Amino acid sequence: MDRSKDLFLFRLNRLAATAGRPLIRLCEGQFGITRREWRLIVILAQDGPQLSTGLANRASIEPARTSRAITALVEKGLATRVPRSSDRRFVEVVLTNEGRKVYESLYPDVEAINRALLSGLSESEREQLAKTFRTLEDAAMRLPESMPNLPKTNRRRMHL
Repeated sequence: MDRSKDLFLFRLNRLAATAGRPLIRLCEGQFGITRREWRLIVILAQDGPQLSTGLANRASIEPARTSRAITALVEKGLATRVPRSSDRRFVEVVLTNEGRKVYESLYPDVEAINRALLSGLSESEREQLAKTFRTLEDAAMRLPESMPNLPKTNRRRMHL
């Protein structure tokens, strides 16, 4: 018996993977960027320049992966690193004009994918879904506090 089909996180991950396929094709096929890079572009376009740590937090991406994605964006000419004028020890990530063009070209397609995904829901169902997501996001933010004895992550360790 496959009990995983009843696990909320399993179903949510499967939904994200399935619904995200058109986005992956657009990002990679049309613009040569990853979904992770796209996420950073969106944040930079909507919120302006960010420190790497702030960008990682805002995107919910591990700092090391964020750093690699930023490096890729810089190499592609979509972002640049600029030292803060007030304190040159801090470097902000800034979207370039080319990065803004990618955002402006891709964002309408992403909105269309979202509309298509939600098209089977009524307006009240979409409002309830938004409310439910806010509740789940709040609960997810509190989750680590309620589970203080979780082991540290270690992908290299194999334990059976």
